[in-house]
Amino acid sequence: MSIKWIVADVDGCISPEESAPWDLEAFGRFARLVREAAAGRGTLAPLTLCTGRPQPYAEALMKVLDVRAPAICENGAVLYSLHDNRARFGPGVTEEKILALRAVRGFIETELLPAHPDALLQFGKEAQISVFSETGEAFADVTARVEAFAAANGGPELVINRTPFYLNISLAGVDKGSTLRALFSELGVGREDVAGIGDSEGDLPLREAVGFFACPANARSCLKAVADYVSPYEDIEGMLDILQRPEVQRG
Repeated sequence: MSIKWIVADVDGCISPEESAPWDLEAFGRFARLVREAAAGRGTLAPLTLCTGRPQPYAEALMKVLDVRAPAICENGAVLYSLHDNRARFGPGVTEEKILALRAVRGFIETELLPAHPDALLQFGKEAQISVFSETGEAFADVTARVEAFAAANGGPELVINRTPFYLNISLAGVDKGSTLRALFSELGVGREDVAGIGDSEGDLPLREAVGFFACPANARSCLKAVADYVSPYEDIEGMLDILQRPEVQRG
């Protein structure tokens, strides 16, 4: 393989899934590797982000890491490029769908969250909804009631999946894979030119979009089953291990 780009998830890969301080020493090693690759030094292919996090979160991380290609945010709903400070919706996101998704958000805020004190809405998202819960106890009820609300109100068609701490409510047809393919077209690369790293169900479309896929030891079993390489290490130590693989070196 001749890798030209690495595409990496953030939570569970670069950082822990938990709301906990990052391993600063390990992150420093990671940041140095990524910045060197961005500058064309060393053998590692340059890296960009493909995360469920909102654009401002990705922007801050891109500045630290010197990420020069557009990053994918909100699980594919938003693309952001640092050099021109431009955020735009991904393929398949329309004004009609955004308006319908806002109605779903209002239903969650007014009807569901008061009934589930352990659940919180993640702020800052424009085209996806994420509900946080430390226990996840609210997720089954929220999922069922959101699906019923959307069906009763004529949509939008939704895809709902969960990570250990988040319930992600996305527009159907809008995911990391569809937006990655659009990004690859912009960058002039093909599937076999790109390596991907992820850890949760939302990264399955990422796996399908890239030629080589790896995950850390904390990844969900559905990701491990389809990965080309599973690191024996968790989170950022797993990421650092993956970045030493010959499959992710610059072609």
